[in-house]
Amino acid sequence: MGTDRNAYSQEIKAIIEDIQDRIQQTYVQQYVDVPAMAENRLALLFFFLHENGFTKERAHLLSVATGLVQLGIDTHETVRNHYEKTLVSERNRQLTVLAGDYYSSLYYNMLSDANEIEAIRILSVGNQHAHEMKMKLYIAQKENKLTQETYLGLRKKIDTALYVAFVDKYATSDSVREFWTSLFEQTSAFEQLVGEWEHLHWQEQAPSGLTQFLLQKPGSTVTNVVDMIEGKVMELLHICEQLIVTLKSGETQSELAWVTSRYTNRVQRLKRAEEM
Repeated sequence: MGTDRNAYSQEIKAIIEDIQDRIQQTYVQQYVDVPAMAENRLALLFFFLHENGFTKERAHLLSVATGLVQLGIDTHETVRNHYEKTLVSERNRQLTVLAGDYYSSLYYNMLSDANEIEAIRILSVGNQHAHEMKMKLYIAQKENKLTQETYLGLRKKIDTALYVAFVDKYATSDSVREFWTSLFEQTSAFEQLVGEWEHLHWQEQAPSGLTQFLLQKPGSTVTNVVDMIEGKVMELLHICEQLIVTLKSGETQSELAWVTSRYTNRVQRLKRAEEM
């Protein structure tokens, strides 16, 4: 991709703004906590598509469509199993489900209008795979058979299913497929865990994800869970950086390092906050 980091950053900003414009619904936003965009995964998807021969315009279109499906998946995941038995709680639950359905449906018309039939199929396959992995995770939790390794493995598959579906279709070789699949999975794992680390530090919300799983273990404390999460975050950051170093193209390394530099900034900000 013959562009500098700033131009790449602007491309990603345009994708996020396009998604935000398409999901504007005042009533939904009033009652539903809309999840954050999967910005880094979308940045990597745009880069992958453009590197593999897609025009910027087409890579933008497919990235926006993927972001809409991802937002639908993420919104559905915010639906809790138990709500207070009040009219407001029931309305919020129903609206959250409907919002997830609405976000997911937007991609179909968008891609149909552009005659991107193959992209519709790819996203359908990815969406199906994500839900299959969510079912496996749910069953493992219900049967009390969930381990830390199983949780992280399934979580990575859920969070990257849409993007890996494009990699499986358009990667030009097995080595390219392996690189991009690994990069998506390792970066998504980093995003999840650094987010949990931030929530623990600033106590923005109740523990969730791996944090919740670890805190349920006998003898666990918030302090040792934070230490464990921090250690895993640093390990994943190193893995992501080393993956990018394996690339032969210096230009490609530089542009992908834009993503990992953002990760480094988040970690440094957390460490500074802990020292205060």
